[in-house]
Amino acid sequence: MNKIKSCTKCNLHNNQPPLLDKLAKADVMWIGLSAKKIKHEQDIPLNNGTITGDIIQQIEKDLLAYKFYKTNLVKCLPLKNDKLRYPSKDECEACFANFIKEIQFTEPKIVFLLGKIVSDFIIKKLDLTIENAENISNYTIYYQNGIYYIHVMHPSYIYVYKRNTVQNYIKNLKELILCYA
Repeated sequence: MNKIKSCTKCNLHNNQPPLLDKLAKADVMWIGLSAKKIKHEQDIPLNNGTITGDIIQQIEKDLLAYKFYKTNLVKCLPLKNDKLRYPSKDECEACFANFIKEIQFTEPKIVFLLGKIVSDFIIKKLDLTIENAENISNYTIYYQNGIYYIHVMHPSYIYVYKRNTVQNYIKNLKELILCYA
C-alpha cells in the first residue's frame, strides 16, 4: 500500500498526498469520488467530520460485527483556484489501479458506489453488466468475483436534496449490509 501513498500518476499529489483509510480486511467498502482537504494528519476518507462521513457513521454504528473501509476513487485533492472541484476522467483513470489494489487488499463483500459519477465510472471500468445484477428496493446490485457492487445515491445528496429521507436511507443501507455482507 506504500505504492498508493507515494503515487504520482497525476499532478493531484502536489495538492495533497493520497488520503487513505487504515488498510485492513473489510466486509464493506465505501467509495466516494475524491479526497477532501485534510485538517489533521490522522484524517481518513469520508470521515465523520463531513456530512457524508456522519451519515456513513450512523449506518455503521449498530453493525459492530462488520468491518468497514472508506476510500475515494481519486485519492488526492482536486483543486481549481484553491477550491475543490470534480476530478477529470483522466484523474479517475490514473487512480483506478489504486482502487483495484485496495479491493485486492481489503477483500470486501460489498462495495458501495457513492453517487452517479463514481458508479458510472466503476461500472464501466469493471464491465459490470445488468445481466449480473439484481434490483432490490430501488438499488441495482452487481455481482462480480465474489463482490457485490451497489450503486447508491451519495449521502450528501440525500442530506441536501432529500433530507426527509435520510433515516430511511440509513435503514435501507443497513439492511443491504445485513443481507449481502
